[in-house]
Amino acid sequence: MTVKEARKIVQEFSDNTKIVTDEDFFMFVEAMDFLINEEHRPQDMMYLGGVYYEMKRFDLTLKYYDMASTYDYDEAYECLGYIWYYGRIGERDYKKAFENFSKML
Repeated sequence: MTVKEARKIVQEFSDNTKIVTDEDFFMFVEAMDFLINEEHRPQDMMYLGGVYYEMKRFDLTLKYYDMASTYDYDEAYECLGYIWYYGRIGERDYKKAFENFSKML
C-alpha cells in the first residue's frame, strides 16, 4: 500500500453514505494504521480514535487519542480530558481529566 492508496481508501470510506460492510471497515482501519505508521500525523490518530468513539469502542479511542497526545496535540488532550471526566472506559478519573485539560493551556 502507498500513502496515496491509503488516503484514497480513507476518503472513500469517509464519503460513503451507504451501510459500511465489514470488509470496507477493515480496509479503512488498515489504511489508517498504515498512514499513522508511515506519516505519524496526530490528525490521523484523532480521526481513527473518533471513528472508534462513535462505535463506543472507548478502549481503542483511548489508544489513538493517547498516541496523538505524544505529539503534544491539543485536541488529543481535550478529548482525553473528556474521556476521563465522563468515565468512558468504565472509570472516572478527575485527576487525569484535569491533567489533560491543563496541558492545553
